[in-house]
Amino acid sequence: MTDTEYAKAIREKATVANLEMNAALTTRQQAQICQAFIADIMELCDRESKQKAAY
Repeated sequence: MTDTEYAKAIREKATVANLEMNAALTTRQQAQICQAFIADIMELCDRESKQKAAY
């Protein structure tokens, strides 16, 4: 994944999380959305790190 693709993936995940946050009815739902967003970003970071280590 190139740096541009990585940045685009993060931007897309942030956009989706923002839309979900706007639709969330409770703070519990907002917390779940935030946790899912953080997990997604951590997964992207981990995948990126593994790709760079493979080079």
